[in-house]
Amino acid sequence: MTNTKSSAQPPFDSVGFHITSALPLQTLRGIGMHHITSHDYHWDNRVRKNSYVLLQYTISGKGSFQTPDHTYPQQAGDLFLVQVPGDSQYSLPDDSECWDVLYLEFSSECLPLLYHIHQSCGPAFHLEASSTLPEQMKQLYADAISNQLASVFDNSKAAYAFLLDLADYALEHPALSSPRVTLAKNYLDSNYYNTDLNLDEVADAIGLSKYHLCREFYGISPGKYLANLRLQKSCALLLQNRQHTIAEIASMVGFSNDNYFCKVFRKAFGTTPTQYRLQNQNYDLA
Repeated sequence: MTNTKSSAQPPFDSVGFHITSALPLQTLRGIGMHHITSHDYHWDNRVRKNSYVLLQYTISGKGSFQTPDHTYPQQAGDLFLVQVPGDSQYSLPDDSECWDVLYLEFSSECLPLLYHIHQSCGPAFHLEASSTLPEQMKQLYADAISNQLASVFDNSKAAYAFLLDLADYALEHPALSSPRVTLAKNYLDSNYYNTDLNLDEVADAIGLSKYHLCREFYGISPGKYLANLRLQKSCALLLQNRQHTIAEIASMVGFSNDNYFCKVFRKAFGTTPTQYRLQNQNYDLA
């Protein structure tokens, strides 16, 4: 991750990892702690080239994170978690003098967990004071700058342990929403396999206009939620149901044809469904 340089002394620093492995391991690609004071600091994730999962946690100060549907002010204890490239951006707003952040970059193999977290909390949320996650992030940073995460397996173990704890926190602290938005989520969860499922149908089923449904839905659009849900389900089916063809799995999770399914899957994960299955052929899911 390229960053705006600061004259601040350590502990503000950054570390990048060049991890290579034949196994599809979830790894930490980079980590850093930055003191941001320039209002030129602005990242548009739509135009970034490398593919990874970005988490940025606010230590102090104030920043801004935006999706097409919502703007999330970032203050102490807030974080956002997004796919890069993706339809989001973040910056130091004009009314903020500084923004101190800790960022973590994870490999694309973490995307199923990202989708899982988004389904509960959306792309941005606040960590309660009792959470141990901030200290875990700081420990990851300390381990990184002391060269303790250079080994692929040490790196992967640390990354996976943290992401599981983050997913557990997200499930325990779902985003607050109206009862009708909860009904919409439940409707999507129950009907994702229907290839004809659309926003009109969901809005009619819960008695809410499409406009209000999109505006209130969990910080991401219902369409994005549905796409993420289908991809998450497909990952499990690819490993659990090896007797099914790619076309059959595409149909099982609601894609109208396997060509489109493969295109969406490759864009999300950087690999085809067939390659994903082969890479994980030695691992069985319960």
